[in-house]
Amino acid sequence: MYEVSETEVSRNDSYHSGLLNVLERIEQIFTGPANPEQEISLGLFKLRAPAYPVEVVREAVLNAVTHRDYSNPGEVLIRHTPRELVVTSPGGFLADITPRNILRHEPISRNRTLAEAFEKLRLVERAGIGRRRIFIPMLSLGKRIPPYETDGTRVTLRLFNGSLDEHMAVLLAKWRNQGRTVDLDGLLVLTYLREHAFIDTAVASELLQITRETARGILDQLAQPRTAILERRGMTKAATYHLNKAVAQKLVGKTSYTKTRGVDPIRYREMVREFVNNHGAITPQECRELLGLGESPTARVTASRYLKKWSGPQGFLHREGTRGRNVRYLPSLEGKS
Repeated sequence: MYEVSETEVSRNDSYHSGLLNVLERIEQIFTGPANPEQEISLGLFKLRAPAYPVEVVREAVLNAVTHRDYSNPGEVLIRHTPRELVVTSPGGFLADITPRNILRHEPISRNRTLAEAFEKLRLVERAGIGRRRIFIPMLSLGKRIPPYETDGTRVTLRLFNGSLDEHMAVLLAKWRNQGRTVDLDGLLVLTYLREHAFIDTAVASELLQITRETARGILDQLAQPRTAILERRGMTKAATYHLNKAVAQKLVGKTSYTKTRGVDPIRYREMVREFVNNHGAITPQECRELLGLGESPTARVTASRYLKKWSGPQGFLHREGTRGRNVRYLPSLEGKS
């Protein structure tokens, strides 16, 4: 179904022929005007950026067809609008798969015979790389992360159009031409840092669907000189990771790098609140490290002043402990500001 608006449908097709024939017809639709391309200059070459890469559409449909519940009389639905492509299949996730672990969970086939047939036709891979075939092309064009959703009776995948980030697409294309590849973890982190000044292990753990320890290892790897994507600030659990100077200037602009390298005091409140939400509490030392204040007497006074202000009657923190290392600040039960 192609919707041109919330109340108008341009076409409403229904396919009941063989699966291979249906897949071919769907691909034909997405190699035509219904899937416009944007050309981006890349030196002497042009980078073609379709609204929805055909290989992504193919993989999304194959996954829906392969993993749907055939005991359910419902149909695989494809809703195509100028803003998004939504693929819904009957049946919930299998076993303990959820939207929060789908990127890491071992592949499970509901329809083994069908999966094996598609594998012999080289349409799918047994290794479970189908999700990467969906995410990597989309993120490489700077598009939003495709979310999976389920209500227990069906699974929905959303692919977003209208979010092309030309800076991201050009940067990654140049890296590919240089023989430098960025895996799915790196792309997810880059996508997050396009909109946020920093990332820490708690956020990375949720984003990458792994443990915090593993997330820290990946972030540290991305901060290695040979990778040179991130910079690490701090050594404790308050450590944050930022885009390095060269990447930040190409991806988000020079001023954004300057603001994250020397954090604007206007953002102090936001950063501390985010840290406390992620970790449950913050100590004065962690606060100084998070804000990049250092360990000088002046830095200690500055951090103390901010923490005292934020734990006041209208603040978002409350203090626990009386002195030294026993002091920490937890979320206020009353302050909502």
